[in-house]
Amino acid sequence: MQVKFDQPVPIADVRTSMGRAGYATAEIQQYGENGDEYIIKIGGVQETNFASEHLLEGLNKVAPGLKWTVFSTEQMPPDLSRGFEGATLLIVDADSIPEIGNLTARMKENGYGILEATMETSKRAAFKIPLLGAETKIADALKAELAKDFPGRTIEIRRTETIGPKVGKELQNKAWAAIIVSLFGILVYVAWRFELKFAVGAVLSLVHDVLITVGIFSIFNREISLFVVAALLTIVGYSINDTIVVFDRIRENFGLRRRESYEAMLNISINETLSRTIITVLTVFIVTMFLLFMGGEFVRDFALAMTIGLVTGTYSSVYVASAIVVEWQNRITNRRKTARSAA
Repeated sequence: MQVKFDQPVPIADVRTSMGRAGYATAEIQQYGENGDEYIIKIGGVQETNFASEHLLEGLNKVAPGLKWTVFSTEQMPPDLSRGFEGATLLIVDADSIPEIGNLTARMKENGYGILEATMETSKRAAFKIPLLGAETKIADALKAELAKDFPGRTIEIRRTETIGPKVGKELQNKAWAAIIVSLFGILVYVAWRFELKFAVGAVLSLVHDVLITVGIFSIFNREISLFVVAALLTIVGYSINDTIVVFDRIRENFGLRRRESYEAMLNISINETLSRTIITVLTVFIVTMFLLFMGGEFVRDFALAMTIGLVTGTYSSVYVASAIVVEWQNRITNRRKTARSAA
């Protein structure tokens, strides 16, 4: 939601107020030239929670004493092509279900909108009710909290928007598509700049970096937001940079150390670039650690993904990409030896 104050207020105070309202993980950005507007993004707002409370309130009012409970919920997003404005489907249980038509009529008489109601069993019924505007209710509650924390200030909620599951899924698909396209582009570039075995080693090491980072986020149940996807793309950039430096030194040593074995030459090349790799990563690592522990909740997931990615990216440039190149070359060498022996 977009919030406007009558005069600028510190963003830290706004963040503190959101924390007291129960939204410590809210993303807050200062907006506008005057510094008196903020964009506040809140995750996990569920229409189904409000719908469940609303329906149970109505059922207990028109048919009390039946121990109404919500069995399951499903949010049905709007479909403008069919003229459907969206609804919430709730399955409820009770000791016994009254005649469904009469129950629906009494609910409507008491101001509880019902789009459709069906009898499932003698103790279970399904109700489809209109969307209640969860974002508006949350915005009103947050405005009241801000008014309490900033007395004497005029606060205006200028707009509210909701990104539903369908839109969120589309954004997620586009984000993963961006990662896949970037990996494919890197594969083509490195294959053209070096050789195919170098390209495959580089891309597999990048896949390793992304999977390790996403896996750790999954273990700790952290959200894979667009900020995290941005961090993953940044990690890919840092990691391929280190890998290209190592590969470039390997190519230089091809002409300088012809008598060395392939494994020994790669080992020498890695050692020659190791100090440069560590120093470069350390400078970025120090920044990400400051962001992680002192940057606040807004950038914490981004900083965490970057920190994990820097470690795995450095490791993979040395121990994954180069190892794949060695394995590929060894297979080529063994195949040639076998062919010569057979001849």
